[in-house]
Amino acid sequence: MAGKYRTEQKRVLLAYMKAHSEEALPIEEWCERMRTETAAEAVPGKSTVYRIMPKLVEEGLVKRFVNGNSRKFLYQMVCGEHCGNHLHMKCSVCGKLYHMEDAESEAFLWQIMRKHHFQVDGGNTVLFGQCEGCRLEEEE
Repeated sequence: MAGKYRTEQKRVLLAYMKAHSEEALPIEEWCERMRTETAAEAVPGKSTVYRIMPKLVEEGLVKRFVNGNSRKFLYQMVCGEHCGNHLHMKCSVCGKLYHMEDAESEAFLWQIMRKHHFQVDGGNTVLFGQCEGCRLEEEE
């Protein structure tokens, strides 16, 4: 019975992350949001999520990356097979994650390769900055 419950907790976590696939959050925040926003009976506890998340990263279902200069990891649901083919941009103010178009990413990565002879791992690269909404809000 315990195995079935763990499977259900994993399913709830994946479903919640999929519904919020544009967001990259630390485990603590995923747990808090699920607890307050999900009515599912099998909402996993924090220790369970800490146990499940590395397996999801290893399985390629979730991405893990460092949050800027901090030592905290952020986790995000992989947006499909094509997610490794483009760069991501993350707003340092609101935290929203944007997907750069594949063609734009490819051209940008090719320029780096051509000019600097350096191959960037696009699927694991996040460009940090400010989105237009946060920039405009700051200017007001």
